[in-house]
Formats: sequence, C-alpha cells, structure tokens
Amino acid sequence: MRTNFKKAIMPLAVVVLGAAAAFATNAAKQVQKQPSVVDHAYYYNSALPSGSRCVMVEVECLDGEGPICTDFANRQVWKTDVQGLTGCTGSLTRIGD
Repeated sequence: MRTNFKKAIMPLAVVVLGAAAAFATNAAKQVQKQPSVVDHAYYYNSALPSGSRCVMVEVECLDGEGPICTDFANRQVWKTDVQGLTGCTGSLTRIGD
C-alpha cells in the first residue's frame, strides 16, 4: 500500500513544483519589463554658462526610449544633468504612450 502511495504522489509533487517555479519565473520577468517612473529631469538652457546648462525640473516620465518627454513649457527633458553638445543625457519617454 505504501509503495503505491509513493508512486502516485511523487509525479504529482514534481508537476506541482515545476508549475510553481514557472509562475515565479514569469512574474519576475514581468517586473523587470516595467520601466521606472522618473519624477525629476533636466532641460537644456543654452543661455546659461557652460557646465550649468542642464536645469532640473519636476516631471513625470518613464526611463527609456520612446516618444520624447517634455516639461510644462514643452521643452525636451533628459534623465541626467551630464551636459552634451546640444542637450543633457539620458532618454526619457512620455507616460501613457
């Protein structure tokens, strides 16, 4: 009787553990795919002295590529205040697109 019980339960236990592992792996991948929300960014002001042209502004954008994120004055905003030739650096995308 015990042998039959073990023979029936072992395959069932393996299937249940495999399914649980598959769901856990899928959930972890879904969390990684979601871009993070940025609550402040930088716009480029060429009228300011070199080295201080990236000015911080509060916005809600997503980190990554996509439609350009702009601030309330319709200026393109960037992720970091590291100054490039024509703007700051780091792409941000609008929320909802």
